[in-house]
Amino acid sequence: MLVATASSGESAPAVSGLSTVAAGVGEYRRHEPFVYRQAIRRSVYVTMRDGVRLAVDYYLPARDGKVKRGRFPVVLEYTRYGRSAPLPGGGTKHRQYSATDAQGLMSIADDPIRSELLLAYGYALVVADMRGSGASFGPSHAEGEDIEGKDGFDLVAWIARQAWSDGTVGMLGSSYLAEVQPRVAAERPPALKALSMVYGFFDGPNSAYSMGGIFRDGWQGGWVQNVAKLDNRSTDPNAPITNISAVDADRDQVQLRKAIDEHREGVDDEYFQHLDAFKTAGVVRDVLPFIDHYQLKGQNNLYTVLDRVNAGGVPTLLSGGWHDIYANDMLLWYANLTVPRKLIYGPYPHGKSGPAPNDPRDIERERLVARETLRWFDRWLRKMPNDAEQRPAVQFGLQRDPRHTEWFASDTWPPRQANYRDLYLSGKVSNTIVSQYDGSLSWEPEANSSRQPWRVDYSASVGSTGTRWGGLVHDVPVTVNDTKSLTYTSPPLAEDLYVAGIPVVKLWLSSENAPDADVHAYLNVVSEDGTSRLISDGMLRASHRTLGRPPYLNFGLPFPSSNSTDIAATPPLSATPVALEFTMLAVGRVFHRGDRLRLTIAGADRGNTLGLERDPAPKLAIHVGAATRSALSLRVLGEKGHVP
Repeated sequence: MLVATASSGESAPAVSGLSTVAAGVGEYRRHEPFVYRQAIRRSVYVTMRDGVRLAVDYYLPARDGKVKRGRFPVVLEYTRYGRSAPLPGGGTKHRQYSATDAQGLMSIADDPIRSELLLAYGYALVVADMRGSGASFGPSHAEGEDIEGKDGFDLVAWIARQAWSDGTVGMLGSSYLAEVQPRVAAERPPALKALSMVYGFFDGPNSAYSMGGIFRDGWQGGWVQNVAKLDNRSTDPNAPITNISAVDADRDQVQLRKAIDEHREGVDDEYFQHLDAFKTAGVVRDVLPFIDHYQLKGQNNLYTVLDRVNAGGVPTLLSGGWHDIYANDMLLWYANLTVPRKLIYGPYPHGKSGPAPNDPRDIERERLVARETLRWFDRWLRKMPNDAEQRPAVQFGLQRDPRHTEWFASDTWPPRQANYRDLYLSGKVSNTIVSQYDGSLSWEPEANSSRQPWRVDYSASVGSTGTRWGGLVHDVPVTVNDTKSLTYTSPPLAEDLYVAGIPVVKLWLSSENAPDADVHAYLNVVSEDGTSRLISDGMLRASHRTLGRPPYLNFGLPFPSSNSTDIAATPPLSATPVALEFTMLAVGRVFHRGDRLRLTIAGADRGNTLGLERDPAPKLAIHVGAATRSALSLRVLGEKGHVP
């Protein structure tokens, strides 16, 4: 079953073969006005099994400035990014919630988001600094160390023992705060009853950190710098600590400064010990830090804990974004989890949607995550007989424009009425841009073969926003990048085109002078004024083109193995064309009648990836038509994959 709905109560245009009904995504309300309009914050140190102390804030529902007595279900946010920061007046501020005053009193906002909404409905909230970060002790550590799950187990056990806890715990969080949840669930803490994961990776070497063997050093480098600042590793030991709150009993920051001294004993992110290898050989999956089995230390691929997570059976709500760096990963989580689960996808990035505050997409996202998490936790923590289990298995929103999202519901992913359709690359000139070659895209294959020569321009880049770490990734103008690249542009669409899923690129590539090269593919939309805007991207180093069997379910999509044995056995590029098949980041969008689609092929993404650069620059060619049918495959919604 696949049904279409509209946001903001509007009537959505029907997709061919589909009906329209109201889904009510993000509209869950138990009863309002809220039960509580205040909360009290307190903070303590909690000792882990090995003696390391973690800093913990806990918030309890309150009325008239006093904690409401009783036992509450508890939601844990287990963070790498600082549980709260001190305010000049003596209070604290979590980066997403209302401030507390010097006595720890929080006034809950009229339109609260995420955990603050849960407080308003009578949940307690715990926010804990991971070891090596914030005010917690221990050295800073590489992302994904095994200790994160073990500490999480101990935190959940501590929560369950508190007088204000009813013994049930859920976990909530985005990004790193989502990724740590399966690590904790894999340890099987008895009190952990539900998860709400928002924008977390599944297979980092094939999305967040790299794709097709090409390292995303811009994205990862920015992250490493940010967490070093948050950990205060480079801070003058005598400077005031203003970005992290000390626990209540540490008013003189003595313990906080000792904790920060221990942070400095840690290491920078493990990736950056391998930059030389990444630049030449690429990201090789069977070489640290990407090894494909569960490690005791280092960059664990999260799918390696799947068996343990599934055995634990913790019900999991998954929220993903089409504009996120993890656009593919949350779909993979859904495909590979066997626990009770639901999936919600919308047209949202990892960060903010734009530079202006109160972007409607951000407001929609926060409301959706908060309300659907409340529905989920009410069912699994409070055991309330709501409709959480009866809701559609998958609800996904396609962005028609920045202010309008059309929502669909399906009982499976991918939806049975979403079928791959090929757009074939053609040597026919489109007359839409002056690029290295101005080819065409067509729904029908070209009978005759041709080749389009291409000299790699290493200055090509979609700009720093192309990392998808920031918010400005939706419809970023990339016309300048197109001019430095090969382009293949479709005629104007005769009617709206609904696309939902992971695109696949197949290119036939040859080389005159380079045994290896990086290939970057961009899906862009071209408006009537000729402006090209970024929708999705994918990449592959040619020496990593051998396809392997993925260690998890991946919808049958091409999976470059990036295994050292396969790389060594892959012939170098030559004048004989070879096939490169790889995925792009998932797309959920309504392309408008009159839009043109463009596939742009470049040899670099300066500032975003660690490229394989040669002097002289490679002379390459893309081959199209006949036996070398280079194509872009899109998953199209509609009856039998109808296309305009």
